[in-house]
Amino acid sequence: MSESELQAKMAYLLEPGSLSLLRDLCADPRDDLALAGAPALRGMPAPRRIALFEQRKLRLKAARKRPEAMDMIFTPLGQEQLTHAELATYKTARIPDSMRTIADLCCGLGGDSMRMPARLRVCGVDRSRGTLMAYRHNVGLLRGAAAVEGDVTAGPLRADAAWIDPSRRAAGKSDRWQDQEMSPSWDQLERLIARYGSMAIKLGPGIAFPEFLESFEWEYLGLNDECLEAVVWTGSLGRPGMMRAVELPEGASIEALRADLPDSFGETGAPAGFLYEPVKSVVRSHLFGVLAAKSRLWQIDPRIAYLTGNHRVRDPLLKAYRILGELPFDKKAIGEFLRKNEVGRLEIKKRGVNLIPEEFRTGLRLAGPNEGTLFFTKVMERKTVFWARALGEQDD
Repeated sequence: MSESELQAKMAYLLEPGSLSLLRDLCADPRDDLALAGAPALRGMPAPRRIALFEQRKLRLKAARKRPEAMDMIFTPLGQEQLTHAELATYKTARIPDSMRTIADLCCGLGGDSMRMPARLRVCGVDRSRGTLMAYRHNVGLLRGAAAVEGDVTAGPLRADAAWIDPSRRAAGKSDRWQDQEMSPSWDQLERLIARYGSMAIKLGPGIAFPEFLESFEWEYLGLNDECLEAVVWTGSLGRPGMMRAVELPEGASIEALRADLPDSFGETGAPAGFLYEPVKSVVRSHLFGVLAAKSRLWQIDPRIAYLTGNHRVRDPLLKAYRILGELPFDKKAIGEFLRKNEVGRLEIKKRGVNLIPEEFRTGLRLAGPNEGTLFFTKVMERKTVFWARALGEQDD
């Protein structure tokens, strides 16, 4: 879609009558086909009708991320890249009280600006005027903010700090983070850090960080055991050389200096009565060795992030299992074990071995009242299968 077409679409969607119609469409449980014949849509030009149904679909998808979604205006790419409300609230709470102005670069639909503290003066910057139309509307639902159309690499604003969520793909491509397709590029980001000093840079949790970011704080943010993003905190927003993992909504965290991480690995030993799986933000940050030492646990293999111990640990950063036994690394034998034990519900986890859980599950013919978890992994380089039971908060 061209920029002029986007602007025309946004102008229509932001009309009071369109916003009212959108609210009614989103509240109606019928599908698009049934709604297409509604009196309010009869005789409407096709592009406008398509725009309304697209917004309905995008709002319903975004509701998983934002409680304000049913009043927001979206673009398809902007909805995909929109920061989850829990993460935006957490990140903006880190802004020091001494700061008064924030530049939200590549502001998109305003997911971060919406959650900035009210004491701050916020200005979004984006090169798309159509996107800024949606930004002004969305941010206005919760607070005020200015907006500037321009190239963020040209430094159009002065501010105490800058937020940036680099565009990471073109429409129609995979939503995986791509280093080479980021905009601004790494070189441009480095110049922006030099210009603003204090920045929060949102990146994909699996992306390879360039050397110029080594001196800053890296933080991996997880929500309900999904690692959603990595944030690089520069200047007075961060602490030099620190690595941190956070699990939301609990807010549990673990941290260490990155220089100390290599010394946290290597505490390995035989599996004990309990097996622990760190949440994904801890695994991504490579802080599981630090977490193991803190919890008096150890790794079952020096290259694998499964931990073990003789005592029950209750920590939002760890999923706990009781090891019930060890099985041969053989599908036929495992299938026979599951049938004999009447296992009807099965969780399959793997780390360090070449196995696709969905394919392994095929043909197992699960049936019965019992449940459990299979762990396919390695213990000191030896392929191993554990049969285990997940533990709830009240279980010992």
